Amino acid sequence: MTPEEHIADLERRLLELERENVGLRQENEKLRKELDEWKRGFRERGKRRSSKAEGKATKSGKRPGRKAGHEGASRPVPDQIDRTEVHPAPEVCECGGATEETGEVEATIVQDIPPVTVENVRHVAPVRRCRRCGRRVVAKLPGAVRSGESVAKVQVGPNALALSVGLRFEQKVPLGGISSFLHTWFGLDISRGGLSQLLARWRVRSSGSYQEIEAHVRSAAVVGADETGIRQNGVSGYAWLVRTEKASLFRIELSRGEWVIAAMLGEDFAGVLCTDFYSAYTCHDDWLHAYCGAHTIREAKKIAEVGPCAATEAFRDRLGTIYQAGKEAQRSGDLTARRGVRIRMGRLVADAALGAHPEVARLQARLDEHFHGVLTFVDRPDVPADNNATERDIRSLAVYRKVTGGTRSPTGSQTLAHWMSLTQTLHKNDLPLRPFILDLHRAYHEGRSPSSVFSN
Repeated sequence: MTPEEHIADLERRLLELERENVGLRQENEKLRKELDEWKRGFRERGKRRSSKAEGKATKSGKRPGRKAGHEGASRPVPDQIDRTEVHPAPEVCECGGATEETGEVEATIVQDIPPVTVENVRHVAPVRRCRRCGRRVVAKLPGAVRSGESVAKVQVGPNALALSVGLRFEQKVPLGGISSFLHTWFGLDISRGGLSQLLARWRVRSSGSYQEIEAHVRSAAVVGADETGIRQNGVSGYAWLVRTEKASLFRIELSRGEWVIAAMLGEDFAGVLCTDFYSAYTCHDDWLHAYCGAHTIREAKKIAEVGPCAATEAFRDRLGTIYQAGKEAQRSGDLTARRGVRIRMGRLVADAALGAHPEVARLQARLDEHFHGVLTFVDRPDVPADNNATERDIRSLAVYRKVTGGTRSPTGSQTLAHWMSLTQTLHKNDLPLRPFILDLHRAYHEGRSPSSVFSN
């Protein structure tokens, strides 16, 4: 090999090494970013890949849906037929021959919504005068004050109110979308400001229903609580939730202090409060606590993933098996099994070898400080081992926050908390919203309390 060829060969190898070095740097940067995400407690999951090789899917000829041989699914036939349309058969066949009647019919049912227009109902109340005192006597009109004088010449009816509440707080539609929808489909013109005032006005008129939910929660044996962030006119605030299987009570405040949960539960609360380890809950020694085991298990898993070693992995595995044994002891009610769970948790907390890891020691200290609250569920069949149900309930408000961005005023925050409480409680009790709103409207007009938000 000549010197020139040797130099060319070296230059070619140098170029290949430089390219390889660039690729390694890019891969190193990617791994460094992934490691940083792991340390922050996040994990980027790739898309799940099918276990079948690409192009190897078998074709059975069956369309997606139910299993082969299963009866086909279709819409149920309604009990009532409102009207019938007859489609005459052609008198001439495609071949040119004349047709004759056979007595057979083909039929199908089309379910549709007829065009809906705004119905303007004028309510009239003749005015009389008392011969003794001279006072005006008149029947109370919808939206009228005690003197009988109407608040507004034109008002929005209960069906429009029910539709607006459902779209706003169940379907999370912005006020502008509701205004556009009512105008386009029904010819009903209500501005965004008008909708906001309508919802706030009927919040005040249905305050008794909110108080009914509040009384139910305060007297419940087991209550879950959680909080999430929400903005009020650009200022960071918090949406609080206390809930049971039958009720949800929301409250929005700019504060995240312990006084909020104390005000929601009242001074005489004697139930079990299921929460995470936030200090606003743990500082109340006068309450019975049940702390969410899922939070501790998730933290133990994260610690084992970020810093895998014998101590973190052993702590994670032992903690998971203890909670599983606790759930089994809760179901069985066996006294020996319940005592065994407490002994195992005590040994895990006191294990000095595991505590050599600082993050494990932190969780051990938390479990030790709240030992009885962590294992409350073992002795109480009605107490869950986690607070997942509360987190699912508060998710509906988190979705609302994502769509709307929050509220604009304290009145808007009160309106949001009020109607979220009512709509969620009605849903939990399998009560439809529209009949409740219609009865609420009649109850206000008749001067009585509305129907209960709880099923009998």
